[in-house]
Amino acid sequence: MSATKPKTASSVDWDDLKDEFGFSTEEAKEVEQRTTTLLSEVRAHRLAEVRKRQKMTQTAVARTLGVTQGRISAIEKGAISRSEVETLAAYVAALGGQLKLVADFGDESLVLG
Repeated sequence: MSATKPKTASSVDWDDLKDEFGFSTEEAKEVEQRTTTLLSEVRAHRLAEVRKRQKMTQTAVARTLGVTQGRISAIEKGAISRSEVETLAAYVAALGGQLKLVADFGDESLVLG
């Protein structure tokens, strides 16, 4: 008798799920796009958490960057253009690599993408 481990929720493959639930190609693309959006929003929110732990306001960060407080708010909500980073990530992927974007705060690192 072979001892195969059943898959857990953390080890289920997306391709298997698409097949199991019968997602059409369009539905699968929509799920993938929404997943990407959600991950961007979570990462952006984590940046806001770091800002708050450092006792900085959106206004202070905006002054440092030379942008409006509203722009900082948008960034922290994930409402930013990712086209340049996505282009670079696609280029790296085409070469067989994976682009990793990490913010280093000394005592804390935050993976952004």
